[in-house]
Parts: sequence; structure tokens; C-alpha cells
Amino acid sequence: MGRIILVTGGARSGKSRFAEQLAADLGGRIAYIATARALDAEMADRIARHRQQRPAAWPTFEAPLSAAAVVAAEGGRCDGFLLDCLTVLITNRILAREADWDNPPMHRLAEIEADVLVEIEALIAAAAGQPVPLIAVTNEVGFGIVPLSPLARFFRDCAGRANQRLAAAADEVHLVVSGIPVCIKGGRSGPCVP
Repeated sequence: MGRIILVTGGARSGKSRFAEQLAADLGGRIAYIATARALDAEMADRIARHRQQRPAAWPTFEAPLSAAAVVAAEGGRCDGFLLDCLTVLITNRILAREADWDNPPMHRLAEIEADVLVEIEALIAAAAGQPVPLIAVTNEVGFGIVPLSPLARFFRDCAGRANQRLAAAADEVHLVVSGIPVCIKGGRSGPCVP
């Protein structure tokens, strides 16, 4: 049965670098699941920097909407998975659905969140059926102020609930703060050493 390791933290906290260190310890062939799309110059630059910091030998699977499908298909051909990042996957799934974000009806928001959680459950099930671990990176988006816009509030709430579900299923959860990883579930508590 596959293990799930969740790495969370704020933007630019060092969570991706820590997750890459954990993945490198699994072996030489890590299936890197990328969820970002280069829709503008800033995102293209972020994607390029992420590519430069990880080993070139890791095959990359572009999965902006369904990381679970990659995990289900590739488990026997790699030493582990690194999904970076769950928050972008959630964003992609939210924005793939039509909604009036200035005045969204509650039933529509419930449908969109249900779609996100279906992917989270599929990811958990796919990981459970693999002989190798899944390391998933996500953003902790609940530490800040309450966002002004309905879309931003919905994203924060939906991502928070998705993170809670994945954390509940995970064997280990690490919180990265200012480049320092702290183990908050599984393993030992306190600073983590990859």
C-alpha cells in the first residue's frame, strides 16, 4: 500500500525544495506531476525555475486537472511521485467550471467543490494502490486575512477542505515555515531532517 506524504506551507516557504529532497531519497526515478500552466510570463518563469532545481532525469507529467490519473498509470514504473502542487490543481479545477464569481449561487459552489473533492479522493485511492510513495505539495492558504472577493474566499475554503482531507489520509504531514520543515503528523515532531 502506497504512502502519502503531504508538504504544506506558505508561498515561498521552501516547501517545494523540501519535497524534492524527500523525493530524492526515494530513488533515481521520480515521476514529477506538474499542475501549473504557463498562461503568462510570471508563471512561465516559475515553471522554468522549478525545472532547473529538480533533477533532469525525473520524467515530468503535465496534469493540470487530474493528477490521480498519472498516479494510477505510473506506479510500477517509478520510485515515487512528487505532485507540485495541489493548490494549482485545485485552482485549475475551480476555474474549469463556469460560475458567476461576483454573485455565485450556493448550489453552484457546492458542485464545484464536490468536483475538487472527487479528484482528491481519486488521488488518495490511486496512491493507496501503488507500491511507491506520493509526496504532494500544497499551500496553506488559511493563515492570512479573509479575502474580499467571493472567488478568493471560495478558493481559500475549498483548498482548506481539500488539504484537510489529504492530510487526514496522509501518513506524514510536514509544515515548512521560512525554509524550516516541521513534522506535524507521522515520523517525529519538531524540525524534520530529510
